[in-house]
Formats: sequence, C-alpha cells, structure tokens
Amino acid sequence: MSVDQLWDRVAAIRALYERWEKRTASRFDGWSVRRRWGTFVLVPTLLVCCVGTAFGVPAAWLLNSTLEASRGAPSPDAAANDYLMALGYDNEDGLLPVLDNDHQDELLTGWRSYRAAMNKTTPPPAKLEFGALTVGPIVNGQAEVSTEVSATWWGTTSYSSEAHTWRFKTREDNGWQVQTVEPFTWCGGYVRSDACG
Repeated sequence: MSVDQLWDRVAAIRALYERWEKRTASRFDGWSVRRRWGTFVLVPTLLVCCVGTAFGVPAAWLLNSTLEASRGAPSPDAAANDYLMALGYDNEDGLLPVLDNDHQDELLTGWRSYRAAMNKTTPPPAKLEFGALTVGPIVNGQAEVSTEVSATWWGTTSYSSEAHTWRFKTREDNGWQVQTVEPFTWCGGYVRSDACG
C-alpha cells in the first residue's frame, strides 16, 4: 500500500465520521442546555454512584476481609501466643493468619496432628498452659520465640505436667507469622506412650 492510498483511506474514514457527527448532532439541536446536562452529566453520574455503591461496598468489604485474613499478629510473641491458644483450646478458628503463607499447609497439618495426639490421651488434657513468651533478637524481619508449656487435666483431681520448652521461628510479612514450631513431644513426653491410645 502506497502513502497516497493510505491518505485516501484516512480521508474516507474522516468523511464517514463527519457525516455521523452531523446526524448525531442534529438529533440534539433542539435540546436545551439543561436537558443536555441532565442527560449527559447527571444521569451517568447517578448511575455510576448508585451502581458503584451497590457493587463497590461489598467488593471493598471482601477485599478488606481478604487482606485481614492474610495479616499476621502484631508481634512475634503474639503470633506464638495465638498458635498455642488455638492448640490448647482445640480451636482452629483464626489460626491461618498467624501461619506463614509459604508453609501454611505443613504447619496446619502439624497443628492438627499434635491436637489429635492430645485428644487420644485418656483422658485428654483440658488445656495447655504456658508462661511468658521470650522473643529473641529480631534479625532481617525474623525472630525466635520460646516459652515453657505444660498440659493441664481437670477432673476429680487437677494435674499439671512438667513445663517443657517450645520454640517458634517467626517472620514479619505484613504482620508476624509462625514459620516453624518445635514442640515438646506429646506421647512419650508429656504423657506416657501407653496413655496415647
């Protein structure tokens, strides 16, 4: 295609557009400025606002909920605390936000396995108790947390096991999350192996 042919096509397209523009403009020649403002400014603005609000508010809520769900704890010890509280009270709700996104599946599997071992004990413990959480130095957004954890049984007599050290490796990623857990052994540790069913 030569340059002249290209310019001929551009001129033809321009002529088509000018004819369309004249026909369209002639439709609105009799309209007052007030009617044009209402039709071309006010109605589209109201539609955007109403429809935008109807869909925008739920979409914003969903986005915020999704962001909150992946947000970790405010500190390394808070992440370890949430993990232990969930384990001690057998409540998985709210656990996922404090588990490292890259290791979430294996951490959740480990949590469930430990809880299953606790539940197989005859009788199962009422809860886990732990003392102060000690946070090591924070280096490159990572910190180790340790605490002494004991198991408590309630019944005709109350009993608490000896406290043993648990270690957590945490990292900061839009909040603190647990990367690894080094628990004390349940069967053969807190309880005799024959008590694990």
